[in-house]
Amino acid sequence: MKTIAYDHQIFSNQRFGGISRYICEIAERAQRRPDWNPIVIAPVHYNDHLADSTVRQLGSYFPIRVPILAHLYRAANAVVAPFIHAATRADLLHRTYYSCSTRPHGAKIVVTVHDMIHEIFPEHFSSRDRTSTLKRRAIAEADAVLCNSWSTAIDLQRLLDVPSEKIAVTQLGYSTAFAAPQLSAANGAGQRRPFLLFVGQRARYKNFAKLLRAYAASSRLARDFDLVAFGGSPFSDDEQADIKALKLRPDSVRLQTGRDSDLAHAYAGARALVYPSEYEGFGIPLLEAMSAGCPVICSNTSSLPEVALDAAEYFDPRDVESIRAGVERVVYDEQHRDALIARGRARCMDFSWDRCAEETFAVYQRLLS
Repeated sequence: MKTIAYDHQIFSNQRFGGISRYICEIAERAQRRPDWNPIVIAPVHYNDHLADSTVRQLGSYFPIRVPILAHLYRAANAVVAPFIHAATRADLLHRTYYSCSTRPHGAKIVVTVHDMIHEIFPEHFSSRDRTSTLKRRAIAEADAVLCNSWSTAIDLQRLLDVPSEKIAVTQLGYSTAFAAPQLSAANGAGQRRPFLLFVGQRARYKNFAKLLRAYAASSRLARDFDLVAFGGSPFSDDEQADIKALKLRPDSVRLQTGRDSDLAHAYAGARALVYPSEYEGFGIPLLEAMSAGCPVICSNTSSLPEVALDAAEYFDPRDVESIRAGVERVVYDEQHRDALIARGRARCMDFSWDRCAEETFAVYQRLLS
């Protein structure tokens, strides 16, 4: 029996998020194989996905709500985890992020590159941010590099000159739980008015500021719809100042938080998901929205057209007028909206965590054999 280890990195970096969900989905499916012994080695963590996972774990869940304390978890893991890895004697280590501090003796190494944001948008990050340096080192030490889209794989080869034979593309999946709600805009998310939905973090390349301007630039959109941002941090002072300066109605731009069940209701109730990110390594919210019957309006950049194909309305995320026009083309044309919903339901069927896991396991098997 081969032991497959997953390290602590992402689980002591985020409470929840796409990368930690991805690792848990892969590890849980590895656990179903009779010839493999998967284990997550995270001595202390505060990740909700791992806490809910059934995969075997060496570690303990200690939830925190103050992000600054996360450095204590990382420091503790950096000291303790190498000893656990040495005792575990894994045959393969799948690193969950880019630190190379742990390498079990003789183990094959896999690392997933989720995007090339730090290399494409260096101006958005502190000069002290070491992500790019660590990424280069992790890629150099890895026996195989996984990318979650062809777009990311092309960027990786172009920017870091990684040989193609070292790269495998394993496109991500999504939770089918988002397909369950069948709700109307009136009751889908407890909203008072019809609404447009934005999901995730909002700052920098996520481009929420331009969506705000596009929303405010359309008298029809601002009159007929609210704009609901699901997830992410509370509105910053700059965001609140922008909302005020754009003279938007009180409470027309609102923040909603919650678990996946709440997000599922938001998708089902929204007039559309608007996803203006300038760059994404994949874009799971597109699939979640499609499965819930929510039409997708998104950027025409990076991996998003690869994921959505003809199941989305596209705009240029750098152009406020393009965003406005793209949103209006969908929300005021019922026939076009219905067509996007139908194409979206068909498109999301091409993706699943089972498929992602099998493509990942093919790489594991090649290295282990």
